[in-house]
Amino acid sequence: MRTLIFLLLLILVVFTSGCQEETPQPVSIPPQTVLKTNEAQKPALAAVQETTTITETGQGEPEEQPAQSEQETPRPPIAEDFQGTPQLSLFPRVGDYRPEQNSDRLPFWNTFIDHLLRVTGVIEEQTTGNRAWVLRGIDSIESVGYFAPLAVEPQASYQVTFTLTTELQEGASAGVGIIEFNEFLWIPGQYTEEIFKKHFRGTREGTRLTGTNKGERSFTFTTGPESRMIHVVLFREGTHDRNSVIFDDIRIEGVKE
Repeated sequence: MRTLIFLLLLILVVFTSGCQEETPQPVSIPPQTVLKTNEAQKPALAAVQETTTITETGQGEPEEQPAQSEQETPRPPIAEDFQGTPQLSLFPRVGDYRPEQNSDRLPFWNTFIDHLLRVTGVIEEQTTGNRAWVLRGIDSIESVGYFAPLAVEPQASYQVTFTLTTELQEGASAGVGIIEFNEFLWIPGQYTEEIFKKHFRGTREGTRLTGTNKGERSFTFTTGPESRMIHVVLFREGTHDRNSVIFDDIRIEGVKE
């Protein structure tokens, strides 16, 4: 009798445990950051996306990259027509410097950078298939642009040629300028004031246009005795409007004296 009762209890326990549902375990999915760009922007922004790390809050610190071989260092002669694989690595620029990591201004700066990325990029003309780089201003920011780092030789002359289309209101200007530094810095983004002042060696305004323009422009400059790198800056400054500034066929090449 005792044996029979024991067997009945054992069957009941097994049946009850078999009917209980297994409690699902929580699954932890790491946060992911997606940089949104339209299809036209992707080719010319490829270099930026490959080398720039952006955190969830958009407050990623530009970090100096490991030294790379001389063969990989971008330098003149170089030409960018935005038709195929990007030749210039273009990085967004808002104001003169990137705020320091602990600055209260950094979140606002990040917001402006994000806005600039959304309104700037490669456009394609439907009838001809020609592609070009469009730059638009941001309300409440007086100076925006993109820069391309290039290695140069000290006391050497270079020519910058480009086409520029503008329809600017009074008080606004756009063009191409040069900033010189004493060494090539593998930093994928705008510099903080500390880094900038440590390596800065001079500026060249290059070409600045106002009003309505369309056509090819060029200027020459000679680097200083300590210059080893330049930023070729495509800029738009002054009064805000919704009109586009369009750059195309950018060439930088050495000039024999």
